This record gives sequence, structure tokens and C-alpha cells, in this order.
Amino acid sequence: MKSEYTPIESQVKPYKGKPALWINGKPENALLYALTESPGGRFSWEELPRWNIKNFAAQGFKLFYLDLWFDDMWPSEEEFSVELAQKQVRGVLEVCPDAAVFFRLHGNAPRWWIASHPDQWVRFADTETLELPYKSAITNPVSHDLDPHARISLASESWLEMMGGMFQRFCREFSKTPESARVAAIQIANGVCGENHYWAFVKHDPDVSPPMQQFFRRWLTEKYQTDQALQTAWNNPGVTLETAEVPGMERNQTQAGIFHDPKQERQIIDYYECQSKAVTNSILHFAKIVKENWPRDIVVGTFYGYYLSLFGRHSSGGHLLEQEILNCPYIDYLSAPQAYIKACRAIGGPTLSRGLIESVNLHGKLWLDEMDQPTHVGSGMGGVVCHPKDISMEIIKRNTMVSAVRGAGMWYFDYGKSNACGWWDDPDYMQLIGRLKQLSDRTFHKPYQSAAEVLLVFDTRVFFYTASRSSKDPITDAISVNLAATEAYKTGAGVAMAYLSDLGNIDLTPYKAVVFHNCFVLTPEQRALIQHKVARDGRHLIWYTFPGFSDGDCINPDFVGQTVGIRTSPFTAPLLPEIKIDAGGYPETVLGGPEAAVQAAVNLTSNDRAQMVEAPQTFFSIEDSQATILGRYTESGKAAAGCKQTKDCTNWFFGLPITSAGLLRSLFAACGVHIYNPENDALLAGGGLILLHTEQGGGKTLTLKNGKRVSLQLAPAQTVILDAETGESLI
Repeated sequence: MKSEYTPIESQVKPYKGKPALWINGKPENALLYALTESPGGRFSWEELPRWNIKNFAAQGFKLFYLDLWFDDMWPSEEEFSVELAQKQVRGVLEVCPDAAVFFRLHGNAPRWWIASHPDQWVRFADTETLELPYKSAITNPVSHDLDPHARISLASESWLEMMGGMFQRFCREFSKTPESARVAAIQIANGVCGENHYWAFVKHDPDVSPPMQQFFRRWLTEKYQTDQALQTAWNNPGVTLETAEVPGMERNQTQAGIFHDPKQERQIIDYYECQSKAVTNSILHFAKIVKENWPRDIVVGTFYGYYLSLFGRHSSGGHLLEQEILNCPYIDYLSAPQAYIKACRAIGGPTLSRGLIESVNLHGKLWLDEMDQPTHVGSGMGGVVCHPKDISMEIIKRNTMVSAVRGAGMWYFDYGKSNACGWWDDPDYMQLIGRLKQLSDRTFHKPYQSAAEVLLVFDTRVFFYTASRSSKDPITDAISVNLAATEAYKTGAGVAMAYLSDLGNIDLTPYKAVVFHNCFVLTPEQRALIQHKVARDGRHLIWYTFPGFSDGDCINPDFVGQTVGIRTSPFTAPLLPEIKIDAGGYPETVLGGPEAAVQAAVNLTSNDRAQMVEAPQTFFSIEDSQATILGRYTESGKAAAGCKQTKDCTNWFFGLPITSAGLLRSLFAACGVHIYNPENDALLAGGGLILLHTEQGGGKTLTLKNGKRVSLQLAPAQTVILDAETGESLI
């Protein structure tokens, strides 16, 4: 082993139309192999991990991703050593001497510190906080993150100060070692699985701890300044900035259907925003320390921007202050696992990223997908099915290349057999991955341009204003995001996704249709922006369910018609009414219905199921003689879908999100959008590539943008990657 290594300086900078990783002044395709955090698979020098690192190195991989825990490096107050970090790097370099290492550095407090600071623990509104369970040598460090076990509140100043000091110490001590020369990136990891979700958020309701209580009052003081302003906002003459409380289980109730009424429930709305602020504060705190204490340029990343498949729990554990991270100079990349939506990962699904990549790219940040779908040699995770080898080969193609098509990077996260490693430990898999790397590398070094003509727009702040569980609100997340977005990528159109908060910065020239999925809370400024920037140049605006129903200060049914430019009228119906589209030459389609609500929601109890079907909610019908009606609510006969053209744009309104690829395809075609494929196959286009993944197979005829027609004969579950200009199959 060498005693010295060539030092790495790394950055994220633009390269041929996309954000890219640069190492020592040269652009590098961000395609990595990552070890799991599980015992038996997490240490690079051990037999199984070493074998799999060697396999990937043999296919040309030079970027490797490893976990580091302060629990291991700092086992007691008196002991701290960076030797583990050194050994992790050496284990990689022994196999691949010119490798570069990414570290996921977990900022969670070590167990001994948690045990000695019960006053800093997360406390839950719905249950007691439990003592930490026994940890054996083979216990996965994240195994109880979704249980209400003792963890430090993400609002704890003591934790931030203590761990901030340890991040600084780690950077200063480790950066003096020879092995540190080969570290290209440090990823900030806190909360559930290091993914910056609040502890136990899926089933429980954090955080009513004293640290959060203090943080909430400071946050309120900064926002409202005076007791009188707080009392007016909360409609509570007795509350003060010194006595304001974190809401308890009342946070799970809503007074206006699926909505929190801003005039009556501002305390809940404020709390959820404050909790999100505690999460971003911790990320930015540690990222700044790394940047300022590493002696060379180093890339700093984080898990953030999770949007798809958040289990209906965005407000309790999601990533809802995206602009704080996207605009932070200390953050270079964002990352997330690919979406766990069954329809996304299933045969025929598009395997979308959980994040809105086009927004991330807009800010000059690199996006890295985590590909963690098992093969036939592995065990299923989270209900993800293990397919036979021939199908796994096609899924590997799909899951690898979706990132390149959208101008992003990715890593293979290897849980492998028994959560150790080895999912791809097969000669055929490794040969395929090597070929995919070559294709991805070639694509990376070509100019990148999106092929999208459809922009899907999603909001984050809406989750502060809507019910915190999909059992009470299946619309805002489960249907509007997870189902509707997945179907959009089966229409054969080029599609992109962005935050509502980025709409003012996006060049809308390429987009013929803009779909507003869950933009139910629009400020007057946002409505004006949409009117002056989006609703012009003959563009088509497609609105779902209750656009602009609230302006953030109140709920007003009149706002909906004003937003969509079509006169509408409110009425009350249970979740969900049924809509039948049967006019205008569009395919006859049924949307919604009570059973659709039940199927869309997650974590349902039998009581939830009954309450959901019976829950009253305001919906909207079209009452505009100048609108063309396309469909009606089945029970009432009221107009549920239609369009209206103006001299500047065409507005389309649908009383529920469209969850039919066939209907969406016809709608996009009517908007003038190019349709590559007229069938319900997953299709993504961009970077000079077309990715097509089919469930049923059969004969396909694709029409390229240049007019060329390409005929294909595909097997079931097959994935093909085509050159967007010639139609040539590239793998």
C-alpha cells in the first residue's frame, strides 16, 4: 500500500448543459457503487464487500460510496478515532488504487450520548418514547429508526453544538491522514436512515419535546415579532410568544375537509413549517462545517427533496423547504432512493426518482439516484418483488438509465443477500452493468438537452395546510403525486417535473402543456406569476381538483374559478366522487370513486377506511357556458371536466387528478405535445436518448421528433435504449 495518495479536489459545476461532478479539474460521470449500512456488508475491507467492490472496479467503476457512523468512531466520551474512516478508504484502494470515495457521514448522536441526555429526546404526541433497545454486533444501525425509540430531537441546540464540534473534529483530524486524499464527497445524514426524515414519522407524530418547544417559540418570535400578531394569526387572544405550544394530536384533525383552515388552525400550519425548518437547519449547519474545515475543495451532499412515495406523511417527515437547500452554497448534490411506488418499480413502470430532478438541475445542483431494487439473487425490501434473472436484467437497464436520461447520476446500493451485499454478484449482471456504464459515460460527455414538452408542477407548502395522513387525505399526495405522476410517464410524451416554487425561474419555452398537480394553496403573487408567465404563448394549463382553493390566509371557493379562468361552483361530496369522461373524442375514462380513495391511501385501519369513504369534502363543478364539457360527476351529473380557450392560452380543469395514461396521452396530443409512443409503456426522453420499458411487449411503432418512425418487436418486460435522432438501439 502507498503511504501517500494523489489528493482529490472535487466540485459540482456545469458540464455540457447539466450539473456534473468534477474531480481534479476533469468532469466525471457520477456513477457509483455503494455498500449497505448493514453489518456484514458495510466495511470495505471485509470479504463480501471487497469481492463486490472488485467486481464493480473490473467494470470501470472508480467512485465508491460508504457509510460512516459516529457511534463507531466515538464509542465513549473519552474515545474518538478516525481509524475506521481510514480503513474504509484503504479497503477500496486495495482493490481500486485510483478510486474516489463518497462518505455518508451520519450526524446522529451516538448511543451513549442519547442515553445520558433524556431531556433532549424526541417526544411524540401519540405515544411514549421508548428506551433504546439492545444493540448487538449484527444490529443494523437504522433498524429502529421508524420506531418511537429514544433519539435526539432534530431541534436540539445541544445536539447541534455537540455534533457540530465532532464534524469539525472529524474533518480536521481525518483530513491529515493519507487516506483522506482520496475522499471526494461527504454526505450529511441525519434522522431516519440518515435520510433527514423526522424520527418514527411514518406511524407516529413527533415532536413535542422541550427542545422543539423552545425552537417553536423562537421560530414564532422571528415570524410574528409581537404577541398581538401571533394572537391575530392563531385567532387566540390568550396565546403569547412565551407560552405558545406545539400542537398535540389535534394536528391530525382538519376543520375544512382535507384542509386545515388557516383562520382556525394556524398553530398546526405553523408547527409543520417549523418542524421542517429544524430539519433544514441541521443539514445546513453540518454542511457549512464540512466546507469550512476540509483543506481542499470537497463536494457536500445530502438526502433531500424526497417527494414521491412519502407514505402520505409529508408534513410529519417530508422535505418541504426545498429552496433552503437548493439555494445553499454549502450543498452540491441532493439524492434519494428511486420511488418505492409499486407502479413505478413494477414491470412496465417508469422507475421515477423520488425527487424533482429538473428543479434540482435548475439550481446547478447534481442529483444522485439511489438504485436499491433487488435482483433474483437478493431478498425483497419494502415489498419490492424479486424477479427472475431475465427480468432483473431488464430492470437493471431501466433503473440505471433513467438517471442519465434526466441529466443525473446514480449509485447502486447493495443490500444483497440477507441485507449484506451481492445483489449483482453474477457474471451476466456485471457484464450488463459494465455495458451500461459505457453507455452512460458516452451520454454524459455529450451535450445534454431535455426532450420534455410537458411540465408537471408540484407544491410542497400545500402539505402544511392539508391532512397529515393519506387515510384522511388521499388526494394531495397519494393520487395527485404518486398515481398521476407515474401515469404521466406512460403517455409516450416527454415529461419533466418541477416545484411550484421554481416556476418563476424556469424557461417555459419548450413546454406546450403545464400540469398543476396539487397546487391547492396559491398566494396572490403566485397566481399573478402564473397568469403573466405561464398562461401565454398559446400554452395549455391543466388544473386538478381545487387549484388555489386557499391563498394561505383563508379558504375561498371563489379562488378556484379565478385561478383556472373557468367559472366554477363548489359542492359537497364524500371522498372521492366518481367522474366519467365521455365527450370531446377522448377515451371513455372513470376517475375517482370511493374505492379509488381507499386503494390510494396507505397505512389504513378499518376505521380509517370507513371514515374516509364517509368524509365530506368540497369539490368543484364547471358552471361556465363558454367552457367545453368533457365529463361529469357520476352521482350528481355536474360538469367535472372541461376546457376554455382564451387568446393567450387554453385552461383545462379536472375535478380529480387524471390517473389514466390513455386519457393523458389524448389530452397532451390535443395540446400539441409530441407523442413518441401511442401505448401505455413507460417512456422517458432526454440527453439524446429514449428509454422505453414495456410490460406486455409486442410490436411497437415509435415516432421520433424528426418524424422518423421506428418499429420494434419487444418481449414482455423488455427495456430498450434508443438514440433519439436515429432510433438505433444502443444496448
